[in-house]
Amino acid sequence: MKNDIRAIFLAVAAMSLVGCAATQPSGDSFNARQLSTANFAKKVDTFVIIHDASSSMAHKHMGRAKIDISKEILSNMNQTIPQLDFNSGLTSYGSGAKVHFGLAEYSRSGLGDAIEKLTNATGPSPMDAGLKTTNNKFLTGLGLGKISMFIVSDGISDVSNSGGPGERNAAIAAAKKIKDQLGDRVCIYPIQIGNEPGGKEFMHELAEIGGCGFLTNHKHISSPDSMASFVIMTLLGPIVSESQASDTSPDKITFSADALFDFDGSVLKQDGKKSLDNLMTELGKVKYDVIIALGYTDHIGSEDYNKKLSMKRAEAVKNYLVSTHNIDPSDIFVDGKGEANPVTGVGTWSGVCRGKGQKLKDCLQPDRRVEIEIAGVR
Repeated sequence: MKNDIRAIFLAVAAMSLVGCAATQPSGDSFNARQLSTANFAKKVDTFVIIHDASSSMAHKHMGRAKIDISKEILSNMNQTIPQLDFNSGLTSYGSGAKVHFGLAEYSRSGLGDAIEKLTNATGPSPMDAGLKTTNNKFLTGLGLGKISMFIVSDGISDVSNSGGPGERNAAIAAAKKIKDQLGDRVCIYPIQIGNEPGGKEFMHELAEIGGCGFLTNHKHISSPDSMASFVIMTLLGPIVSESQASDTSPDKITFSADALFDFDGSVLKQDGKKSLDNLMTELGKVKYDVIIALGYTDHIGSEDYNKKLSMKRAEAVKNYLVSTHNIDPSDIFVDGKGEANPVTGVGTWSGVCRGKGQKLKDCLQPDRRVEIEIAGVR
């Protein structure tokens, strides 16, 4: 890697990390992490939000109506997005599909007002209507550039008001039509509200249609730091001048699963420390503006245990980088995605891994990983 690069995003898929600690949105005040426009620029030109306002979103999850959780997540996201000249839009679907904002130049106050008005959760679950309305109203014009599409939903059909599985098939078809129309210009980022059975698999399938997006759960982006990392990954990139562009192509480095920790352990091994030292050395003399460490898990084991173990491991990596390589701890975000975005596929039956015991554990090894993104200027 060249030492004269001025900006870099580094994605590192590494080692065994199982789960993470994530907090539940609670309605408390949100102290958004402000992302400086001196360090970050747009990596997409347009973002659109498709919000589920069907009757199932009125149901409660962890004591709160899911529509209240979704509004909070969108509000937090809106507070975190820097005021850059994005095109932006917001639609909802439930008792029909409606346009609430845009397509217009992004305005934090304008989009915030539209989010606040998402109060009703009634009717069936025609996600395809929301996708079609978004496409017809927002995505048929010229000059939209690259597009991030956020689909905020519990991912289920309210059987008392809907056509059941047929609605999911219609949504998949509508998303594929958008992808066929826009090609590599669009990435799809579903945000699941709650954890109802079947919702995760369906929304993961939506993410895969885009080919460049990913599924996340609301609880994994509920803190200021985790929301900041989500906004960076979906909307932003480092500022790079034209003269530097040829030297700043992204790199991806993969460590072996045993590089950092013993199995079921959270103490960095000597070989693990050497791997991190080598990574820092290869980056050269770069001042780091932000480091994002994301942990992922397989689906084996207790969720609570996995969260505790993953946080210990992530903190061990962070502490080592801080103590040994003089990185400011406030510049490192630690977040966990749990079972989201498994490399091997979703679940035992829909994924590629079968069996049990050591055979299953070995097969799921790629899902147990840490991805590190580093953005910096010299």
